[in-house]
Amino acid sequence: MISARQALNDIERAILGVRRDEDRLVAMLGDTKAEGDRLRAEKADGFRALARLRLDAIARDEVVGELDSVERRARVALDKRRDRLAELKASREGASKKLEELEDKRAAAAKLRDAAIEAVETKTDAVEARLAAEDEWKRLTAAIETSEATAAAADEKRRQAEQDRAVKGKPYEVDRLFMYLWQRGYGTSAYRAGPLARYFDAKVARLAGYDAARINYYMLTEIPLRLAEHAERLKADVAAAVVARQAHERAALEADGIKPLEAAVADADRALAKVETDIARVRSDVDSIDKETAAALDDNGDPAVRGVIDDLAGTLARADMVELVRRAEATPTPEDDLIVKRLRQIERDLVRVDAQADELRRTSIDMATKRQELEHSRDVFRRSGYDRPNGSFSNGDTIGGLIGGIISGAITAAVLEGAFRDGYRYSGSGRRDDFGGSWSGGLSGGGDGFGTGGGFGGGGDSGGDGFTTGGGF
Repeated sequence: MISARQALNDIERAILGVRRDEDRLVAMLGDTKAEGDRLRAEKADGFRALARLRLDAIARDEVVGELDSVERRARVALDKRRDRLAELKASREGASKKLEELEDKRAAAAKLRDAAIEAVETKTDAVEARLAAEDEWKRLTAAIETSEATAAAADEKRRQAEQDRAVKGKPYEVDRLFMYLWQRGYGTSAYRAGPLARYFDAKVARLAGYDAARINYYMLTEIPLRLAEHAERLKADVAAAVVARQAHERAALEADGIKPLEAAVADADRALAKVETDIARVRSDVDSIDKETAAALDDNGDPAVRGVIDDLAGTLARADMVELVRRAEATPTPEDDLIVKRLRQIERDLVRVDAQADELRRTSIDMATKRQELEHSRDVFRRSGYDRPNGSFSNGDTIGGLIGGIISGAITAAVLEGAFRDGYRYSGSGRRDDFGGSWSGGLSGGGDGFGTGGGFGGGGDSGGDGFTTGGGF
């Protein structure tokens, strides 16, 4: 068993831990990309050195000049990316620090809010216990119970009348002559027909015994409607009785000083909501920074970077560059052999560094997905009201294991949210949810405002409702 507050703190700490891991991965990815840029620049330097050693003046100037031009363009784009990544890193570090400060502030605000709610609940429990022994409260409660019983009996009679209507009305409804006249409104002010039709309709009515049958059928169809109207009026009487008791309870609460306590809860709620708004804003900033950082670190995501890298790679892979290496390897000069050896090593290092960058990027994306799963669970936790005072989870060990399961990638947020639903317990007082009326603070969390507490299903007969169904037609 763990408190709801502890469970929420566990989720928040897990999210913070994953964010820190993301930060480390992004920093490693930035360093890896920088290493790749350095290796490509060194590769260009190596080919420049070979060109100076192995080509005649005209060819050398052409190769070196083109390398310098391509590399300058690459340097501009890569340096611009490096500077932007540094700016993004600084912005994220600042936003992350602000987020941690706001999380601490939110925890403090939630603690104050919970204490304010507890004070209201304590006061309300005391007032309810006192009123339970008061004659006026007992009278108002008895009035509700009487109204509920009467309304339930009326509703039962309505239900019985509807059953009678279905059973006893069937013989009339299968009589084609009767239904023909009934649907035309024969015998009522709604009947409209010419002289000839009236003459034959009158004959049909006498033949079918319509006049007497119409009265009986009318009663069958009308009584359920009248009983339904009467039952609704009695339900309104129940609601009025409930409101009267709640007004009495509310007056007692206010006499005992509930208003300042409720105002303290409202103030604490506003303060907490303000912190939540600030947190949402900073989280949005962090998400934007993360997206821009991911795009900057992805060569394919930046056309300028991708273009200069492709240009540099294409220049270094040209036939004359390949020929430079071949000629250097064919001569016994140790100086150019050292350059070629270094170029070979750079090629191997570039393969390794690019593979490492791809792996870091995939891991970073995977880590971000896990964080988003945890953040979704946290948001569901709060929207569902699990973090209210006196909430707890009977399956605390399971929840802790599932949080770890999301981090490891073994489960999704839906599994953790199912555990929230299964294990949540609320140890509030035994007070009625509607005691004193519906309070905007929603202390108990289970009420629906001015409820009757009963319903109208199946009470026994209760005298005084003024209607009987009669014996038959």
